[in-house]
Parts: sequence; C-alpha cells; structure tokens
Amino acid sequence: MREDARTILLVEDEPLVLRSTADLLSHEGYRVLEAASFDEALECLGTCPDLAAMVTDIGISGEQDGIALTHAVRERCPQVRIVLVSGRTRPSSDQYPADAIFFTKPYAPSALLTVVRQSIDGELEPRASAMRMDGVGVL
Repeated sequence: MREDARTILLVEDEPLVLRSTADLLSHEGYRVLEAASFDEALECLGTCPDLAAMVTDIGISGEQDGIALTHAVRERCPQVRIVLVSGRTRPSSDQYPADAIFFTKPYAPSALLTVVRQSIDGELEPRASAMRMDGVGVL
C-alpha cells in the first residue's frame, strides 16, 4: 500500500460482499476501514481523521440504516465523500445528503472504482443535478 493512500470507510453487513469490495479497493491502492454496522462505522470515524470517502450499503446491521449513516457522517466529517449503494431500495433525492452519490447494485467492479475515484477527486456533479449512477452510467 502506498504511504499516501487515501482512506475509505466501507460499510457492508454481508461478509462476502464486504471482503470482496475491500479487496477490490485495497488492490487499487486505497486504505480500507471495514465496518458491518452503523455503530462500527461511527467508531471508525473517530479513529481516522484523514478519511477521504465512505461507501455504504443502505441495508446495514443495527438500529440505523445506511441513509442515517450518511447524515451522521456528513454532520461529523463534512469533507468525506459519500457513495451510497443498494440493490433493493432506491431512495428519493431528499433522503440523503445533497452531495452524496447513489450507486445501484449489482455493479461492475470497475464501475465502483470509477465512482469512488471520481467522487474523491471531485469529478462527479453533486446530487443537486438529480444525477444517479448505476453500474452502467447515469440513470
């Protein structure tokens, strides 16, 4: 891993999806913090002041879901780029922070990498433009 690697918080309660996505991101040079629940994710926030992005599923373990997590992260760490994913639910545009990106499952690994990179680099337009991403392109 590069010394200047950007750190990503990955929140997913399905162990195989968490592991494979973490491996994918790590292979691309990102430092990955893994969490399986809302509470674990909040714990990670306190340990990593240089967090660049968070990728979270909507359906995560615990009393709060991924949408609630996006709001908690936005409030505590406004610099963190947020990618919200789901294969079951498509949230309305007013349910998550305006600068977050919604990305549908299933997705091609290369598509997720592109969205994460572009989000961190500030190359994606904010949701205010009604943009939605999926594994193929803008919806």
